[in-house]
Amino acid sequence: MNIVKFGANISHLRKERDMPQSVLADKLNVTRQAVSKWERGEGFPDITILCEIANIFGETVDKLLNAGEASGNEAAILVSVTQNLEISKEVFADKSVIDDIINIAPYLKVSTLSLIAEQLAKHNIDISKLIELSEFMNDESIVKLFQSSDFEKLDDKLLERLIPFLDRDSVYVVLGKIMNGENGTGLLKVMEPYIDYSLLEAIWIQGVLE
Repeated sequence: MNIVKFGANISHLRKERDMPQSVLADKLNVTRQAVSKWERGEGFPDITILCEIANIFGETVDKLLNAGEASGNEAAILVSVTQNLEISKEVFADKSVIDDIINIAPYLKVSTLSLIAEQLAKHNIDISKLIELSEFMNDESIVKLFQSSDFEKLDDKLLERLIPFLDRDSVYVVLGKIMNGENGTGLLKVMEPYIDYSLLEAIWIQGVLE
């Protein structure tokens, strides 16, 4: 999503109608400074008022978003969110959808991303992508996505960034994969502060740890 082009389009539509920024701001119940930021590409309007902007200019939400060069998936997700519709299953079937969600995550509410996470969790996502989403999602959503992720790409650096958001069960899922030889024992150094010493001792007795 190119918010600079999106903002330029809002500016163009407003000027076409000889409308001052202050008038558009009043119609949307926001400050003139907020409208100015959108038009300069320094911010993006709250998703909930995209429909209002579209109505004011006699446009569809799709057209507003397409002017910002939103991809097919980005536009489909944003339009569904603005209209309180369920996001199409076809969107989540696209393997590149995770990148589209990362692109628009800064403009979505945490609660909206939680609903999106419910759908994403049904697919095996690249665990490295979860890092990029973690700053926008609540811990519960991160845990759901983590447990449905592809653990093959999990290394100590990824785990170090994710583990503060994970619950006890998720940590033990990783531990179980280490015990089964699916992940390397190097991850245990990162996990040590998050698991009981007695459990580490039991793993050592079983010969998993030197």
